[in-house]
Amino acid sequence: MAKSVLGELGNKMKVALVGTVKGADELYDTLFEAVRGNVVAFLTGTGDVAKAGMGGVKDIVVGAIHAVAEIGVAAGDAVHDIVHAAVKGVAESGGDVGSAVKHSVRGAIQGVSDVEGDVVDASVKAVSGAIKGVREVGGDVGRATTDAVTGAVEAAGEVSQTTVHEVKKTLADSVEGAKDVIHKL
Repeated sequence: MAKSVLGELGNKMKVALVGTVKGADELYDTLFEAVRGNVVAFLTGTGDVAKAGMGGVKDIVVGAIHAVAEIGVAAGDAVHDIVHAAVKGVAESGGDVGSAVKHSVRGAIQGVSDVEGDVVDASVKAVSGAIKGVREVGGDVGRATTDAVTGAVEAAGEVSQTTVHEVKKTLADSVEGAKDVIHKL
């Protein structure tokens, strides 16, 4: 397994989420609101959303993946909601949604790899979550598909070339518009 990508902000997110989500009746709703709220707080707390950078958002996503794994939820099961929440949080903060899509998807896949989850399955869920978030905020779904698929393939490349091949194939078969994006990569 590669070195963990969990940074300081992600570790804080993990610790906060483990306490918040553990035992929650509505696990995924609680998770969604916690991730969205932390993204909003991070970006608006910096005072300049444009300069805050998406590295912090990515770190929040990685921390959330680590948290759900720690409480015994399969990380892949939560990926869709975590990425969806991160994209919505960035949009609510006035941040660059396109950049958020790519960084959130990458972070989700890297986080799942960290906790030794199914990266191929997570790629489909992360891309779908990003697209759903963009659709809900009225963004460019075609652009989001390109950004999400690109982020997924790049993150898979940090795992292995076999994973890249599997992610490309699975995305092409599972996500509308992904096949066209993959042919351009």
